[in-house]
Amino acid sequence: DPVNEIYEHDGRVFEFVDTAGIRKRGKIEGIERYALNRTEKILEETDVALLVLDSSEPLTELDERIAGIASKFELGVIIVLNKWDKSSEEFDELCKEIKDRFKFLSYAPIISVSALGGKRVHKIYPLIVEIYKNYTQKIQTSKLNEVIGEATKTHPLPRDKGRVVKIYYAVQFKTAPIMIALIMNRPKCLHFSYKRYLTNKLRESFNLTGVPIVLIPKKRGESDENKEQ
Repeated sequence: DPVNEIYEHDGRVFEFVDTAGIRKRGKIEGIERYALNRTEKILEETDVALLVLDSSEPLTELDERIAGIASKFELGVIIVLNKWDKSSEEFDELCKEIKDRFKFLSYAPIISVSALGGKRVHKIYPLIVEIYKNYTQKIQTSKLNEVIGEATKTHPLPRDKGRVVKIYYAVQFKTAPIMIALIMNRPKCLHFSYKRYLTNKLRESFNLTGVPIVLIPKKRGESDENKEQ
């Protein structure tokens, strides 16, 4: 079963939930399946997930599956490489491999630690604080629309069968995770590649390290319950 621990660091209280270990074998069954299901339930109630990878072993499908759960629940994420004692060049290579494998967590920073020796573990705390602030921040509406307006001016939205597609305005309606409604004339015509473009522009303009950005194209007057992912 998971283990809950409360720590205080620099006047802040952190609650860590250490999920049960899951062995990396081809078939998940029995106690491992139970552990994976428990991990999913815990992540559903988490703000910031620390995805701890054993740097002495190759990445596996199970690593990808657990990472996918963190992405599914749209959490703040830090990727932690444990047992790291190699060169910076090798670290860069492994970071590239992780980014290529876990494209859905491209926003997550990667840090290296040695839990056994305590090396660089202290760097985790300020990073958790930063990502939690990002995860719960409210972007000023006027600044948000400045960025969206400039982005659409620089790279206009593609037409839909000759018809103009417009974003009238944007508004953030939720934090943890950050959800932004894009009020449009033709919301179903917003291509995922243009969403990615807007997301990148938002990351360039605001401090959103370690957190997902969820863009919801909507018609005027459409409620959040009818949001279109």
